Amino acid sequence: MSFAHPSSTSIATTHSTATAAPFSDPSLYKSVVGVLQYATITRQDIAFAVNKSFQFMQSPTEVHWTAVELILRYLQGTLGYGLQFKQPSSLQLQVFSNADWDGDITDRRSTSGMAIFMGPNIISWCSRKQKQFPNQSLRLSITLWLMLL
Repeated sequence: MSFAHPSSTSIATTHSTATAAPFSDPSLYKSVVGVLQYATITRQDIAFAVNKSFQFMQSPTEVHWTAVELILRYLQGTLGYGLQFKQPSSLQLQVFSNADWDGDITDRRSTSGMAIFMGPNIISWCSRKQKQFPNQSLRLSITLWLMLL
């Protein structure tokens, strides 16, 4: 990868996996994506792209491997990026959250996340994908309600 051209983005916005061929070396895919998962500790800018790649660990395709290569090319072009810690002028604690309702076009699940800052420094963050479809939980609620009648 040292001879590859760096990329300005870590994820492709559109790609179809409908007719993609299976990747020839799934263990290589798993190994590289695992290393990238570890890299997200200090490189939050790749967390979303790595999470997307992680969702295809069971049966990666050539398209998925191309997406992983794009992440590697992005990292090559942004070696100076990473977490920056500054001396805080105050120890004010701030929490921010966000949600993307029905945002993933592949499975129609929502994603939510939050970030915690102490002064200007991030000290914790997380993002979580919805576990079940809203209509399934609604169906369960209606079923339980009817059973109580």
